[in-house]
Amino acid sequence: MHSHNRPPTIPRAGFTLLELIGVMAVIAILSAAVLPGAIDLIRTQRAVKESEVLPKIAEALKRGMLREQAFPIYENDADELTEGNDAYWWNLAARHGGGSANELRYPLGIRSGSEVTRKLYFAQQTWSGKSFLEVTDDGLDWLNNFQDPTELRLLLISTTNPDLLLPDTLNEPRFNKFWEDWSVGNDGDPASGAWSNYGFSSSEWQGRAAELNVQRIDLRDWLCTVTMEVRRRLDLSSLSSNPFNPTDVEETSDLRRVVLKNATGASVYVARSTNTSGLSANYTIESVVIDGAPIAEIEFNPGDEAYSELPNRPQLVLLSGSTEVDAIDLTLADRNETLPGFDNNSSVIQSRYFLLNETIFLKNDDSFNPAVVGEFIITESFSTLRFDGLEWHY
Repeated sequence: MHSHNRPPTIPRAGFTLLELIGVMAVIAILSAAVLPGAIDLIRTQRAVKESEVLPKIAEALKRGMLREQAFPIYENDADELTEGNDAYWWNLAARHGGGSANELRYPLGIRSGSEVTRKLYFAQQTWSGKSFLEVTDDGLDWLNNFQDPTELRLLLISTTNPDLLLPDTLNEPRFNKFWEDWSVGNDGDPASGAWSNYGFSSSEWQGRAAELNVQRIDLRDWLCTVTMEVRRRLDLSSLSSNPFNPTDVEETSDLRRVVLKNATGASVYVARSTNTSGLSANYTIESVVIDGAPIAEIEFNPGDEAYSELPNRPQLVLLSGSTEVDAIDLTLADRNETLPGFDNNSSVIQSRYFLLNETIFLKNDDSFNPAVVGEFIITESFSTLRFDGLEWHY
């Protein structure tokens, strides 16, 4: 038979079923071998990226707190994750260069609306949402230990995997555990303590510690000491224009000395009087002198005041030569009302503790009608304010 009489060969249209099954089996085997590694690689890359992002968010939070002088609300409940409250931590950070609110709440790979959000925790939970002034108040009682202000700490914690949930709150022991000894051990667990010490499920987190990101936010360098010297006024409102007995004033051309004494008899402040002639002498105290320098020009009329700082009840004493002729007990008014909680019975020089960039409003010394006469912004670790009885110096 000649070859040209053979029927033409029909080309094959595709794979046989057996061949397809074989190819699919090979793909399944390869996928089973490669896919876990690929998933682990993606998780690792996301965790690394998250560890780079958290410090930037922390800096935005710190900028926001310093500029607005307020602690954010650290609400972590998923039901509260809205943008309506400007005081939420993600909104505060967004206003100061951290990115959008959603970018701040949700780590890479987590969709908006997921319960897996970044969580912020305070060492002192009661400070959430308060202004610096509400926290520090008089600058005296808001810290447990001035040498170790452990309250001034925040934690920002996140995971990039939706199957690993974070607690909404941390109690003080768990907060301290994270701060003091959190690290990743060779077995995938925290190096110190069990998972339950940090508020997590051991069964869920076993071997996955590397997927947890912890960013410490240390605010302890914000603690500033303000030393205040506050002198109080000598109340002369009960004195008449002639406070001493006129019969004690002899007719003389000499100046009659009036000495301000403390209870021990030591002469501390000296004033001089004029026009002391006759039984109806009309004498005027020209000046009150401290260490030879006059600080106030006053007259003895009802309602007038001088300024003083005496350790005990002072007296106004009329002397003839070195002989005491007459004496009048005086009273010291309360210290300046500018600083709430200033201890009137303690030293004239006291220290208070405030936060960096906080503003202290300085008032006058009129307890019935105080008025703001100045503002002091804390920009240094150590500052000094002084009220000399007449005005503020800073």
